Amino acid sequence: MIKLFVEGISYIVEGLRYVIDYAELLSSLVIWAVVFVLLSKSIKRHAKYYYWFFGIIASLSLLQAINWLFQITGYNLYQTPVLGKILVSNIHFVEFGFPLLVIIMYVGALNPKVPWVKKLLNIRKELSILSGFPVLTHSLIRITSNFTDALRFFSDKTAYMSQNKWAANETGLSITNAGYLLGIILFVLFLILWITSFDSVHKKLGGRKWKQIQKWAYLLYALLFIHSVLLHTGWIINPLGGMGSREYMMKEAIALSSTVVVFGSYLVLRLRKAQKDRMKKTRTVSV
Repeated sequence: MIKLFVEGISYIVEGLRYVIDYAELLSSLVIWAVVFVLLSKSIKRHAKYYYWFFGIIASLSLLQAINWLFQITGYNLYQTPVLGKILVSNIHFVEFGFPLLVIIMYVGALNPKVPWVKKLLNIRKELSILSGFPVLTHSLIRITSNFTDALRFFSDKTAYMSQNKWAANETGLSITNAGYLLGIILFVLFLILWITSFDSVHKKLGGRKWKQIQKWAYLLYALLFIHSVLLHTGWIINPLGGMGSREYMMKEAIALSSTVVVFGSYLVLRLRKAQKDRMKKTRTVSV
């Protein structure tokens, strides 16, 4: 009996490890949702401290990127214990920035009467501001490393393919680089929404204009989905320039499936809530 129990626990642990390793978006989404629910009161009361913390992390990530770009020093902040892991998670969008945006997206489509949803809704503005720091870090680093490369690829594909031995599949590279270019539009759109999340900007715009701008969030979500699908599809077709293992391809396939499930579920929930809201308005008018 004890042996069966121990084996059962080991299978659960292995299963959780598999989910964390291969379905990063889903595992990160659950972990951060729980963290934000538990810290909701603290975030609401001490929002500025959280802004400062994530702002400093973003600044350190960008400083290290600048250090690499211009080869100023040989010191690597990413190798610093604990801090290095935090900085890397801040750059790799799937570990923090992407799940945070998904949480912000989802709470608007869920039942506000559910206690944990209510807690997240109460700090949605604060979470929107917090999301800006990893998005800025991720976007600026990707723009400097991938944007010019994508332009080079589309300006002369033949030359690009011949000059880069790792460029094994033109179709895969076309899809991936299209995703990188779409990222520029996403970044600009996000900046507009992020800046207008601050109270000072909100007050200057006025309630009506602010609401009109915030509706652009739906376009952001749609483009974010397309951006993610393009990148993962391109990486599956051209895994690490044709040098990727089957394990790498499977990981990307799971990441792609996770993205489709997350955004597909959101669409269903959002349409369902919109239908309920219309029915409420109809009943109110009829009364």
